[in-house]
Amino acid sequence: MPELSFSQPERRSFLVPILLALAALALAIVVAIHFFPATTVNIDHIHTDILPTETKLKGSTIVGLSETYKVLYVASTIKVDNQLRVPLYLDNFHLTLTMPDDSELTVQAAGKHDIPDIELNYPALKPFLTNQLQRETALEPGKSASGTVLFPLNKVDKALWDQRKSAVIKVDLYHQPAVYTTIPK
Repeated sequence: MPELSFSQPERRSFLVPILLALAALALAIVVAIHFFPATTVNIDHIHTDILPTETKLKGSTIVGLSETYKVLYVASTIKVDNQLRVPLYLDNFHLTLTMPDDSELTVQAAGKHDIPDIELNYPALKPFLTNQLQRETALEPGKSASGTVLFPLNKVDKALWDQRKSAVIKVDLYHQPAVYTTIPK
């Protein structure tokens, strides 16, 4: 009969696998921090002015036609803070107005080429648009930009604006999720 031996096999050191696992974990954390930053983009509503307009178009006296167009211009001043570690570029601006009956109206902001014509037709808007926030504005990391964005709301009057359930401004960004701010009542 063979002789019994109670000797243990030589233990293997777990130091190398543990160090490799810790190095892989540290590399994963560094990559996650770089590609998924914990900081964000903030947007704040500063001030909103409105200008209700009404344009009456009269037809021929023979036909007797006349039409009235109502447009409510909403000039909102907002501030966008870039707290990311990468440059940020503003793409577009939208306003979603929720009516008392829960219907929604979404409009795009007037472009910089439209503003001179609107100001020419409605000179009362000029004081509201002295510092405009433009599309394609670049924000370096840690910087902010503020300015006014003009939204034309067709077939909306001041009474409907005052009765709204909500008004939300959406700022679209290149390569980042959109950010939102609410215009208070």
